[in-house]
Amino acid sequence: MTVATNSLYRRSKMLYNHRRAFGAREESVVGFSSKKQKVHSSAVRPKKKPKRALAKHGAESDAATLSSRDSLLQTAVELFAKKGFDGVSTGDIAAAAGFSQAIIHYHFGSKDQLWQDAMTYLMHDLDKRFPLDLQELRDLNPVDQLRVIVRRFIAMSASRTELASILVLESIADSERLEWLVRRHFQKRIDVLENIVKSAIASGVAKDLPPFLVTHGILLSSSFIFCLAPLIRLAHGVDMKDRKAAGAIPDALLDFFLGGLLRQ
Repeated sequence: MTVATNSLYRRSKMLYNHRRAFGAREESVVGFSSKKQKVHSSAVRPKKKPKRALAKHGAESDAATLSSRDSLLQTAVELFAKKGFDGVSTGDIAAAAGFSQAIIHYHFGSKDQLWQDAMTYLMHDLDKRFPLDLQELRDLNPVDQLRVIVRRFIAMSASRTELASILVLESIADSERLEWLVRRHFQKRIDVLENIVKSAIASGVAKDLPPFLVTHGILLSSSFIFCLAPLIRLAHGVDMKDRKAAGAIPDALLDFFLGGLLRQ
């Protein structure tokens, strides 16, 4: 071959070898990149949660929902007792409980339903903390029955004053809400006390006074004395939150109810 031919041959071979080398390197790089990308995709792909984990998560969500509902009900009771139904908005209640107003509509639908659910929440809480089985009274005479009932009611009233406040506010408004509250929760409690008063009158151990007057005299005195705690503190210097002072109230009220003011 001529010099020109040899030179051309060498150049062609060099170019061929160069292309092969470059192609192999490119193939190697692309293959690595593809492999790495594949590993990366597998690493970030979200794994499906097992059914047990999903069920557990759902239970936690339900618990959180119940917790938020109870918080709203407790806050509603406090604000309705302090400001009345018309004096507070659903937005006020939600904000005080640390939520947005939308959660009120999610749980209750309306302000009226929130009020009713809040009253039921309050009554169930009181019944749970101060239970009374009427069978306990079966073997007691009317006077001892009164003692048990009144002590229980005083303890309940000292624990939570919201019920008495709400009853006063709704009585002043003479609202349909009061009618619902009495019919749904309060009438049966009044009936228990009034029937005991009637039995005491019928047996001759109590004066023949109007049963409704005696019944509500006991209810009002036992409950509103705690609602008026700030007034009593200012006017008489007695702290109703003091354990010793509060502990003397049941016996003093019972002596007043059953013995009267005047010495015999």
